[in-house]
Amino acid sequence: MEFEVQFQDGDGPADVEVALAGVPTAEGFQLLNERLTSDPRFRTGLRVLVDCSELDTSGLSEGEVQSLTEHMVERDWNYPPSAVALIAPDEETFSAVRTYRAHMGGSKSNRHVFSSRAEAVAWLEDQLP
Repeated sequence: MEFEVQFQDGDGPADVEVALAGVPTAEGFQLLNERLTSDPRFRTGLRVLVDCSELDTSGLSEGEVQSLTEHMVERDWNYPPSAVALIAPDEETFSAVRTYRAHMGGSKSNRHVFSSRAEAVAWLEDQLP
């Protein structure tokens, strides 16, 4: 799995944007978390935009999706985000990301899945204080 992390430094509705590509793995999510938490800009209360457009979710079982959430649940325990918008443009990815969201706490986690960047950004704008 590959990822790109961009802190926005106040330039937009998201504080940090993450783009994921390839086949998701536990090791990939662990590396992502290490990258995020080692950055001095990472903190509690961030608004996050996650683009899963290039993520290959074909063949992922619900159990595999659940195992991928373990590192994220631990990170959120220490650094809970205020809002997370997840972009999943195709049906297969949308289904996998929706399952991921459920394992992260569903609506209580203030994560929402969108099929387009425009929808995700509009929702994040509504989350601004």
